[in-house]
Amino acid sequence: MQLFGPAVGIFEIASLARGYALMDRILKKAPVKILEASYMTPGKFFILFNGDEASVHESFHDVLQSSKKDLLDSVLIPNLHEQVLPGLYGQLKTQVTDSVAVVETASMASGLIAADRSIKDANVTLIEIRSSRGIGGKCLYFVTGRLEEAQASVEAAERALHERGTLLHTEVIANPHEDFLQYFNLSGAV
Repeated sequence: MQLFGPAVGIFEIASLARGYALMDRILKKAPVKILEASYMTPGKFFILFNGDEASVHESFHDVLQSSKKDLLDSVLIPNLHEQVLPGLYGQLKTQVTDSVAVVETASMASGLIAADRSIKDANVTLIEIRSSRGIGGKCLYFVTGRLEEAQASVEAAERALHERGTLLHTEVIANPHEDFLQYFNLSGAV
């Protein structure tokens, strides 16, 4: 996946039609690249765009000022961790170590900001991010590392989403059973 810069903007919009109009507005405002624009459960529109920090900031704030009533969630991440996008698109082949932390959020935007913070603030590796398609608009992600680091990654997610109120649930699974890993295909094995 070719990126235009380290920054990403994310919008979840209540109206599908409005989502397309906002996608056009984002592209016209600054030189950014739409990485994804698609329908998500339950009937909302998701836009993920990328570019240099100034361009993403300009497009992001233009949409915020013009479309607050249609926005369900949004986030601007100026320097997204390099594992997040490959984790979102199933491109990571992470071998599970010691423990697995699972974080569930109310929205895709919140899931990506929490995943970014979890990886940056703790010595863990992202396994996968499961998007809100088919899971009621929620986001779920998995990281792996030593038990204390998996716990630290959950604490980082809690801090990142404290004010947003969009953290739904967390679990830390110490020494997961091999059958568990195969059932969820979390070991990176094909």
